[in-house]
Amino acid sequence: MEFLEYINKIDQEELNTLPGLTPALAEKVAAGRPFATLEDFSNLKGLTEKRLATLMEDFGKKMEAENAEKLQQAEAVSSEEIAEAVGNEVDKLTRKSTLRRLITWIVVLILLGGAVTSAILWGIPFVYARYIKPVENNAASITDLADQQIAEIARLEEELAALQARAAILEERADSVDQNLSAHDASLAQLENMQKLLDSNLSAHKTEMLVEFSNQLSLTRGIELISRSRLYLSESNFGLAKKDLQSARDLLYTLLDKLPADQIDAMKVVIERVDMAIEKLPAYPVVAVNDVDTAWQYLVDGLPNVPEQAVTPVILPSTATPEATATIEATATLEATAAP
Repeated sequence: MEFLEYINKIDQEELNTLPGLTPALAEKVAAGRPFATLEDFSNLKGLTEKRLATLMEDFGKKMEAENAEKLQQAEAVSSEEIAEAVGNEVDKLTRKSTLRRLITWIVVLILLGGAVTSAILWGIPFVYARYIKPVENNAASITDLADQQIAEIARLEEELAALQARAAILEERADSVDQNLSAHDASLAQLENMQKLLDSNLSAHKTEMLVEFSNQLSLTRGIELISRSRLYLSESNFGLAKKDLQSARDLLYTLLDKLPADQIDAMKVVIERVDMAIEKLPAYPVVAVNDVDTAWQYLVDGLPNVPEQAVTPVILPSTATPEATATIEATATLEATAAP
């Protein structure tokens, strides 16, 4: 098909889609058809050389595509004819060898049946014993291990939760112990200040009431020292606990000859228990705690009478610590001042 013939035959809708033609120019082309020559078409108003070249190029591409499609169709027809001819020849050959092939297939099927039967009788048990059963055993072992791991994880989580709860309790207890220690420190500092003030008053004015008050003050300081040592023991601070017990021992020993007769034996029991606790620290803190608690209970109960069956210990003077030395010297000064 020639280009001019193509322009004269295409419909209006396709004409509007041609590249290079505006809708107005496409209407002019439709109105001017049919064109006798290409020159008549190119002289159409508004159709430039560039637009004409674009139209002709598009026409060439469409013709090439149409020719290629026709060629493919022709090749397809030729292929079908060739295939049909070949098929006819093959059918002829197939008919001749049908019996032979049938016999061959029968033999093959018999052989395959025998092979399958042999595989069923011998191969499957062998494969199961050699490969499948070990896999099943391994899978069972893995399942058991997974169950054990899950149980172990659950147990560890329970232990962790218990440890966390215990840690919270210990932390709360530690805070409480720290607060109690601070309270005892403040109380001991206040008692020491009161002791110094009382000593200065005794130096100036010696009275029986002041002496008694001094003894009670020393006894209270001893109770505070033992109480603080109990807190140190609860924190496993055995060094500071032993130091407080030694200070309390030295302080309480100075009261032996100043207490009423019905309290002296109980005070000796207290000092004996404190000595036992000092000897056991830091090697045997658990046993020392019992001795400290016993001594503390005697003091808190007001030094009650010792039962008759109890043996009153013999208490020896202790090696004076700096604190005890100061206390003993202060007591000796008071006694010298109180002497007639």
